[in-house]
Amino acid sequence: MPASNPVLRRVTVHADSANIDVALPATLPVAELIPSILDLLGGVAPAANYRLSRLGAPPLPSSATLAHSDIKDGTVLIMSREAPRPPVMRCDEEADTVAATLNNQSRALPAARIMAAVAAVCFSCIGAIVLVRNASTTDGHARIAVATVAAVAVVCALFADRLLRNRVAALTLNIIAVVHASLAGLLTVPGGPGAPNVLLAGMAGAATAVLAMRVTRCDITILMTLAWFAVIGASAALATMLTGAPPYVVGSLTALSCLALIEAAPRASILLTGLSPNLTDSEPLRTEGELAAKAQRADSVLTGLRSAFAAGAASGSAVAALTAQRGIALAAVAAGVLLLHARSDSRRAPVFVGCGIALTATVFVIAANTFPIPGMWVAALTTILSAAAVYLGFVVPVISLSPVMRRCIDALGCVASIAVVPLTFWTCGAFGVVRRLNLMRA
Repeated sequence: MPASNPVLRRVTVHADSANIDVALPATLPVAELIPSILDLLGGVAPAANYRLSRLGAPPLPSSATLAHSDIKDGTVLIMSREAPRPPVMRCDEEADTVAATLNNQSRALPAARIMAAVAAVCFSCIGAIVLVRNASTTDGHARIAVATVAAVAVVCALFADRLLRNRVAALTLNIIAVVHASLAGLLTVPGGPGAPNVLLAGMAGAATAVLAMRVTRCDITILMTLAWFAVIGASAALATMLTGAPPYVVGSLTALSCLALIEAAPRASILLTGLSPNLTDSEPLRTEGELAAKAQRADSVLTGLRSAFAAGAASGSAVAALTAQRGIALAAVAAGVLLLHARSDSRRAPVFVGCGIALTATVFVIAANTFPIPGMWVAALTTILSAAAVYLGFVVPVISLSPVMRRCIDALGCVASIAVVPLTFWTCGAFGVVRRLNLMRA
């Protein structure tokens, strides 16, 4: 038997019902050998649709040679036709694809799991409120226990996500971990609730929320909301510690900043998720799958940002109203702005409505305790607010507003948003400072 030639490979090629014995160069790529083999077989189809492979093996790489593919003399090769690949669909109108993706999202979850999750979180929050109320008498053992619960909750969330594949349970445990981590930070600083306690609580809560987002694969929307809200609280506490400003000043400025950031949140979510449109012709069009993934992530980021800013605006306004009578007007207008945001952002309407109603109720209670309001007026105002809630919830959604009415509501929202600025300065006492400066100059 003659010795093997290192330059040639004597192989058998099968193609459908035909087969040939050929000697092929071992140093040429497979893509260059296929046209010659087709000529020997009498094939007339384009060579780009064919591929060579061993029996029961994947196709040989088109750029590799027979020597690199370890093809020996006597090897049997199969010539098969490659199925055409489906074309990659690219989107000319990216905005339509993003809108269709968001409209087709379905987030229905079992009611039993939702009720269990809400109950667990509520019990954790109630316990946290009790511990905060008794913070001055809490000993070190309670702090250690709260921190341990936070660590155990994160580990259990990781277990529920990775092994049980139950993302609702993982999200619930993550929320409990964030609550207890914030509580541990608040109780760690001695001296009772104050700005240092809030600063450490916010930092601990934000760090725990970010850690939970990294180690688990549950929905990041709620965790992102908690993280940003913790950052807002920590920033306000840090400003209080550095400047020594009274709570109503920091609260009113926090509310103003959060209301402004609500308007900037859509652009921020687009930039953070890379959903910005291609502005140059050199960039290729993105596929529908890429746009859908980025649209869903941008929607989650937007929900997290706007929810955190809405909660921050409500909390800052409530603090200003609790610590200064002038803050009551600011809180009332801020509540109206939050409620009007629900009309322009239907996907996040429950968040704005919830924050607006909570702030409205807080303002009502503070005003009733601050000013001597007769009982008849309290009853009348309560009836008016209840009737307005029923009208907005049951009547407005089923009727069609005229264009003039829509313009009036938009104008009302603009006026309310603009009115927040002078009310904030008035609550902070900036007008009085400017007046005193003018008197000093005179």
